[in-house]
Amino acid sequence: MKVLVTGASGFVGRHLLPALERAYPHATLIGTSGPSDPPRTSVDGYVAVPLDLASKDSIYGVVDAIRPTHVVHLAGFASGAGTDAAAIANINATGTQNLLEALSELSHPVTAVLASSGYVYGTTPPAPGADETFPCNPSGAYAVSKAAMETAARDFASEQLKIVVSRSFNHTGPLQTTQFVVPAFAHQLAQIEHGLLPPVVKVGNLDALRDFLPVTDVVDAYCKMLLLDAPCTVLNVASGVGVSVRELLDGLIALATVPVNVELDPARLRASDVPCSIGNPEKAKHLLGWEPSGDIAAMLATTLAYWRCQVVGS
Repeated sequence: MKVLVTGASGFVGRHLLPALERAYPHATLIGTSGPSDPPRTSVDGYVAVPLDLASKDSIYGVVDAIRPTHVVHLAGFASGAGTDAAAIANINATGTQNLLEALSELSHPVTAVLASSGYVYGTTPPAPGADETFPCNPSGAYAVSKAAMETAARDFASEQLKIVVSRSFNHTGPLQTTQFVVPAFAHQLAQIEHGLLPPVVKVGNLDALRDFLPVTDVVDAYCKMLLLDAPCTVLNVASGVGVSVRELLDGLIALATVPVNVELDPARLRASDVPCSIGNPEKAKHLLGWEPSGDIAAMLATTLAYWRCQVVGS
């Protein structure tokens, strides 16, 4: 087994590589880093190669050189990372299409796990949320790009190139950047605890309902997806439980060592916010033997602990 992890230098990739090593100790693991990263030959001790998803030549060069048997494709624009719809589509949709085209031309079978998003559904029903048959109604450039990626992927799915589309709902933990809500709160709290900010947490929309998982749950699902044996499978990676952003904030504040106030910051409000995004995980549970931990308290505690260390070390 030779596993290529695109986007290995990102948040999920850095959790996935060690998880893959534990799950498949005899596999060869190779990651990629993006063109905006500092040049590197490794990520956390794992072999890495540069990959530019905007360049078809770069994609073909990496695939031809590595010739993977399995791929977990994480690279691309993340949710909330930019507003240039054309640029986001070029990387997330066209870049993925070029990657699948290159993989389809290999002489051996390949299984590719594609990280899509629960946001392709748009607003979902309340818990237990949308299952995989729920109509997609993406809102915003990121969700639209992921829906387009899924459409392109179906054209490449075959016995030679098995594709697993993971509609991953919100996930967080150590290493995630502050453009995401939980680390944004945790970073502010850590700075407040160390006297670097006044005791006020700036927030956006606290009423949105989200389906949150620890990143460890998500990478566990990705590891298991590599063994699926079907031309094209779409799976929700979700808990089926909704939690409001306000509840997440309250959980973090309860862990803080100093009292804080909460203040609305209009700059943190997103025009494309959907009021409810919850996924039904029953298909993934059945096909993968996977079970979400649902441990929100531990997820919040480990994220806050990480940002306390970052603030102390800065």
